[in-house]
Amino acid sequence: MFVRFILVLFLSLVSFSNIQAEEKGFVALMNMDMMILPGTQGYLENVILKAEEDGAKAIVVQLDTPGGIITTSQEMIQAIFKSKVPVIVYVYPSGSTATSAGVFITMAGHIAAMAPGTTIGAAHPVAGDGKDIEGDMRLKAENMTIAMVRSISEERGRNVEWAEESVKKSSSLTENEALKKNVVDIVTPSIIDLLRDLKGRKIELDGKEVVLEDYSNLPIKNIEISVQNKILNVMANPNIAALLWLGATSGISLELYNPGAILPGVVGVICLLLALAVTQVIPITQTGILLMVAGGLMIGAEMYVASGILGVGGIIAMIFGAIYLVDPIAAPDLKVNLEMIIPVILLFGGFMLWVLREVIFSRSKNVSTGQEGMIGEVGKAEQDFTVRQSIFINGESWNASLIGAEASSVKKGADLEVVAVHGLLLDVKVKE
Repeated sequence: MFVRFILVLFLSLVSFSNIQAEEKGFVALMNMDMMILPGTQGYLENVILKAEEDGAKAIVVQLDTPGGIITTSQEMIQAIFKSKVPVIVYVYPSGSTATSAGVFITMAGHIAAMAPGTTIGAAHPVAGDGKDIEGDMRLKAENMTIAMVRSISEERGRNVEWAEESVKKSSSLTENEALKKNVVDIVTPSIIDLLRDLKGRKIELDGKEVVLEDYSNLPIKNIEISVQNKILNVMANPNIAALLWLGATSGISLELYNPGAILPGVVGVICLLLALAVTQVIPITQTGILLMVAGGLMIGAEMYVASGILGVGGIIAMIFGAIYLVDPIAAPDLKVNLEMIIPVILLFGGFMLWVLREVIFSRSKNVSTGQEGMIGEVGKAEQDFTVRQSIFINGESWNASLIGAEASSVKKGADLEVVAVHGLLLDVKVKE
């Protein structure tokens, strides 16, 4: 009886402790060591939702990113603004950077923090080949980006002038410079120190002013990115997109110019469906797609016009299609890796040209199998010829009808050449 009482008392204390822990809350931690892509957006939205449902006191976004898709970062900023839980964006660990779209995410946080040895900035949009965007497109990209970063800075009371410089002049700051210029709120070496330094800071949350507390004693719950969002980010890789369009154009072109091959057509259709799915994930330009498709068609056209010019032109078109596949305004930080994609395109193009040349060669050869393959074969008369006799060809005896000579002139063992096939009857003539 006494043992049972002790056991019940112990379980009650454990339950009470768990209830207290739940009431006390926790800090949700997400590791955003990745590009700003649709999967990253889904990750952030899931963390915010889970933090709100489970009663988290704060969300710490551990950030290290080279940038990503502008439209995706806009969606993420809206999610941060709507969050009912304080979102602390922390550029961490040492050596990390908040570049390009990462600038917008950092400045959108209720609290923006950096660790020693980190940097922030360089939000200037560039083209798919890594060079500055020129002309009206540059102006459009800059104006759109500046309007967004200005809106964020004004909303959070941060340095609007520097935010514009980060876009116009690719300005970058160290953590101490960012603190002095009012770009971030805190510079601190660890997450525990960060949570301690939050005490007494005022933020606007869900339309109300909230005073933050010292959360350093709360449990930290690390929330991992889901498999679905990981796959989404893989699909959003511009190199994957380029390879899918390359596979689609190459496979379908081979099938069109060599009907019945089946395998190239199956691979091409699968790649096409996946490539179309990718266009829903990252901003793809019509120019890039048209160049990839035109390149595949020109290489395929080598089957009918074996000049070599179309094949080389097709390879060049595919390379430029890969370079300009991603929209530089919507996704200035997404670039196709030319060091990887150019050798792959050359390999694909060379393989397609080789296959097409083999097809042409095989079609130009005389048929060497079946009854049609008998034409031109030479056999020997098995006995003196009359009107119709048998001859011996390729180890078999065939009935043969003699044309173009008197039957009596053909003796046993004479060489006879097949000129036509009628079922099991051969038309033969004396070999000259």
